[in-house]
Amino acid sequence: MTKELWDACDKEGTPLGFDLVRGEPVPEGVYHLVAEVLSVTNDGRVLLTKRHPDKAWGGYWEYTAGGVVKGETPVQGALRELREETGIAASPQDLRPVYVDARPGIDGLNTIYHSFVTFFDPAEQTVRLQEGETTACRLLPYEDFKRFLLTDECVEPVRRRFLDHQAAFDHLIAEHFT
Repeated sequence: MTKELWDACDKEGTPLGFDLVRGEPVPEGVYHLVAEVLSVTNDGRVLLTKRHPDKAWGGYWEYTAGGVVKGETPVQGALRELREETGIAASPQDLRPVYVDARPGIDGLNTIYHSFVTFFDPAEQTVRLQEGETTACRLLPYEDFKRFLLTDECVEPVRRRFLDHQAAFDHLIAEHFT
């Protein structure tokens, strides 16, 4: 099996010139990049996926996210993760940046999150789950999604990041539909 490599970065996201290997210890003060995408249908429903039971936070719900691999930009990583985990194809101009935030990730590693919103037409794109990553999906109206996110069924670090930046998400989504 091929090891997943990440670019080692400082807290500002500047590459440090060496690689990190997923699953191996990360030096103190070193960060890796994660891209996350809140996918919203053209009628205002949010796509959630359920994590595979063998993964950290297995059986919990989240929106698309994953490590940015060596040599990728956060936008490239977001597009790849979106395609791999959901089957949704988007282009760079379809991604609307929401925030960049450095904090511990799901795995406890120092992580710099690059968050995006994208809009898609479910009549044109069929959601396909990635084997070994996701086991189910659901589409919830945005207001229902925000209530569901507060339940114990959701990945807690995802909930915290969303709530910390909810005003930015609310603004982008409202702007799209006005």
